[in-house]
Amino acid sequence: MARQKVKVEQSRRKTRARPRLSLTTALGLIILVQGVALGLKAFDDQQDLRASKRAETPVEAQAVAQNVSGKIATAAQTLQLGYQAGWSSNQIQRAYGDIETVATLADALTAPDGSRLRVAGERASELLATGQQAGLTANNDLIIVHDPDSGSSHLAIASANSFLPAIRGERTLSIVDGQRSDTQLLSPTQAMACVPVSRGALSVCMSKSFTLMSRSAMIDLLVYALLLLGPSLAILGLFRLFEQNRLSSEAFEGEATRAGRILKTVLHQSKAGFWSLNEKTAMYQFSAEAGRLLGADGELQLSQREFLRLVHEDHVEAVEQALENLPERGFVQQVFANKTKTVWLDLRAQPDEDGGALNGILHDVTETKLALARTRQAENRLKSALEGYSGPFALWDARKRLIYWNRAFQRVFGLEPTVRAGMGYDTVMLSQAANVIDRRPSDDHDPADIVKIRDGEWFKIVERTTQSGGMITLGMDVSSDVRNEVELTKQQGRLRKLVAELERSETTAAELTRKLKEEKVNAERSANSKSAFLANMSHELRTPLNAINGFSEILIEEMYGPLGDERYKTYAQDILDSGKHLLEMITDILDMAKIEAGKMTVDLQPIDIVDPVDAAVRMIRRRAEDKNISLQMVANPDLPMVEADHRAIRQMILNLVSNALKFTDPGGEVRVTVDQKESELRVSVRDNGIGIPPDALPRLAQPFEQVSDTRDRNYDGTGLGLALTKSFAEMHGGRLTIASKPGRGTQVSFYLPVAQAQSASETSVA
Repeated sequence: MARQKVKVEQSRRKTRARPRLSLTTALGLIILVQGVALGLKAFDDQQDLRASKRAETPVEAQAVAQNVSGKIATAAQTLQLGYQAGWSSNQIQRAYGDIETVATLADALTAPDGSRLRVAGERASELLATGQQAGLTANNDLIIVHDPDSGSSHLAIASANSFLPAIRGERTLSIVDGQRSDTQLLSPTQAMACVPVSRGALSVCMSKSFTLMSRSAMIDLLVYALLLLGPSLAILGLFRLFEQNRLSSEAFEGEATRAGRILKTVLHQSKAGFWSLNEKTAMYQFSAEAGRLLGADGELQLSQREFLRLVHEDHVEAVEQALENLPERGFVQQVFANKTKTVWLDLRAQPDEDGGALNGILHDVTETKLALARTRQAENRLKSALEGYSGPFALWDARKRLIYWNRAFQRVFGLEPTVRAGMGYDTVMLSQAANVIDRRPSDDHDPADIVKIRDGEWFKIVERTTQSGGMITLGMDVSSDVRNEVELTKQQGRLRKLVAELERSETTAAELTRKLKEEKVNAERSANSKSAFLANMSHELRTPLNAINGFSEILIEEMYGPLGDERYKTYAQDILDSGKHLLEMITDILDMAKIEAGKMTVDLQPIDIVDPVDAAVRMIRRRAEDKNISLQMVANPDLPMVEADHRAIRQMILNLVSNALKFTDPGGEVRVTVDQKESELRVSVRDNGIGIPPDALPRLAQPFEQVSDTRDRNYDGTGLGLALTKSFAEMHGGRLTIASKPGRGTQVSFYLPVAQAQSASETSVA
């Protein structure tokens, strides 16, 4: 009996084994056929993919080239508007943030060889010669030129990369010199296309990488495999129904798993996830992708309160209101930020009528939100610039309907109560006619009008057509030009009358000319005599003074033995002090004579101005300590170099500090300050002495001028210290200022320009 059961069991096993063996063989053949078919399909898809990518790359490159062309046009228009409006380089740079430097072509061509500005100027000259608007330098700088009908040409320098848009995916963008138009496959997975930019000698090149098997191709292969799998399963069903059901079940489960993986990949790549709301349990279910977007790890099952805790506090009320309005609206669509406001999410869903649940998707829209914010920011900057423009500005669409205008447009043409968006050009012209009392053409070569409004102002109105078919209306205040033209006409009339009178008095004019020449000769002879006299006298006076000072020092030092009585030493010190004072007076008189004769020169070298100022303060500090006056020096750090004469700066500080010590009582304070004021270095000497009366300020800094205070105190000196300091400052291209209040003190400052030194520093850096 047992043997029979074993035989039956073996028979059953053989019976089950035979169909399975045949099924395995058939399945192997089917898999082989499917593999060949899928391989051919994959090869065909790869060929189609390469062809499509090769066709897509120049289209995308063309779009980027148009974008770059538009930015170049905007930059050139900003340069033109700034040139016409008389803006400075900094104003033009602020109006268009991507521009780094603005300069005239003449300034660029005179820059040092090899500098960034010189290279840009040479490239701009080439562009103007070929009629191009933009080009690249060897330094990869983007050069934009503007050549007006009159006046000097201007150029703007910007980084080429700043004109390229942000890119996503496996793409690279670059701007190259020259006009190129070609498309090629660099490798089986990389295509490159170059498209010329319409507004310059430039081309935009895009390199785009792609995978051999795209997502859509994979899905197509899966669908193709499913189509092949159906008949195969039907053939296999002939062998055994049970095996067919089992294989069908396994195939279904495998396809579901692959579809799930594909869907997961798609959601991950698109930064999205699923979510649902079960109305019966009032619980929100978020997929792992949606949970990560909300700042959590893995899948989430939350109540509404717990879900709202993951929403930024500024958006909680809006999200809650959107969920509560679901029954009325029939759908949910709300954009909000996560708790840290680093990610912006789009919440969308529609009710599932069969399942009784709300199913939807949570999508990351941070990049879109940031792009919109940047667009709004750029629009606001442009509007702010136009609102800050003092002249009228208006923008019209292709049908000449008003789109935008600034406040000056309303004010100049008296349109405050009537202007509105969408008004036609003719209607606006009719409305402004009441406020325009005169209109005349500018000239034959400039298609513009000069209009006069009721308050007496004159404006030059220019209208230009945009690329999109619209129109720009721009006005510039030319009231001063018109008034100057009227005044010039009057002056020409007076000049003609004067010429007529001069012609009638030729004899008198000749006599006056002769006398003038005689007076000039006498004045020159007198000036030469004075200079020679001062030179001789200074030499004759210095020789005995040097002897007096030298012998006085010998007596004070008692080099040849004691003098005996201590009073002799005191008298010798008085003689030495008087001799030094007299020598300083003679030196000041001689310096002033040289300045008046035009023979005084300064040796300008790049120096740190703190060095001569500190040297002068240290030289005169002993005198301040003897008088019990606090002498302080304050210098700001990181001051730029300045072109100056070290000796002259030291002499100027000695003169100013000497005056301050002279007119400050013991126990007072004198402060020397060195700082920078915009494009100038300022050196100030401030004291809290007796001060200067207001009526005496205009007379100071003139040779031999002195002022006594209200107590009638007289001070020694020639009155040349301030005059010499002022002359030295002017020889450096600077200026001298004096501010004082009687009884409170005086501040004397001289300013030296640093623009030349700063420009040299910037050029060396470039």
